[in-house]
Amino acid sequence: MSPLFIAATMISVYRFSYGVDFQSIVACIAIFMIVIGIILTYQIVALERKLFSFGLVLNGLASIIAGIAIYTNGGFTSYAASVALLVMCISFPIGLLITVLNIDLYLINHRVKEYKISAETDHLTGLANRRAWEMQMKKIKERYDTCNVLILDIDHFKQINDQYGHANGDEILKQFSELLHRETRDHDIKARIGGEEFGILIPMLSQSEVIGVAERIRNSISKHAFKLLDQQVIHISVSIGIANGKSALLHEMVHLADDCLYHAKNQGRNRTHIHGGVEYVQ
Repeated sequence: MSPLFIAATMISVYRFSYGVDFQSIVACIAIFMIVIGIILTYQIVALERKLFSFGLVLNGLASIIAGIAIYTNGGFTSYAASVALLVMCISFPIGLLITVLNIDLYLINHRVKEYKISAETDHLTGLANRRAWEMQMKKIKERYDTCNVLILDIDHFKQINDQYGHANGDEILKQFSELLHRETRDHDIKARIGGEEFGILIPMLSQSEVIGVAERIRNSISKHAFKLLDQQVIHISVSIGIANGKSALLHEMVHLADDCLYHAKNQGRNRTHIHGGVEYVQ
């Protein structure tokens, strides 16, 4: 709102610098009418998300006010009236054409964004998929000097599917993913990279800090009451492998974190293992 009123005030001051008369007053009133009309149009709830109706109202409003301003500045003569009518008849369809083109461009861009999100999202969990995981690794190499890779695997997930069915298994995956969102930062990359295997890219944290994050996730998973579709509660655990190092070696770190995950699995599950064996938490 402020930029609109500031612009209208500047135009009015410029207009009055040529003298204050009836025509200049009416012209300035017309300018502020345009501003108020635009603001009111934005407030019309019925036009919300109706792009064509919104453009139609704005174009009609602008054409009418422009006609009034021309007619007033022309001294209320028949010639001024004909010019004002001509301007209105020309400006309205041109504005409508521009509105249609803008809507078309908006819809194209909107669909492109939807397709991009769909192509990079795991539709079950809402996390990034394997393709997006690979793309994000390239971006992290460019943006950050260091990064941590966490590879997580739900313990005995096949038994959950066998005992409770795949529908309940999918429900567990959804709740698991929500916990990952809750226990990590927004800019950390969370992805489902396999059936019950997940990956997290956490840039710019020290090894001790990322161990704290991994343990927080592991403890949160262990304590959480996972609800099946029939509201039955079960408890699960997760094993986590971590690699920490330079972002330039990110792909190598993924393999190292994967090795650490298998080490954690072999040592009894429900634990975090760090590359190098220096840190080991159970």
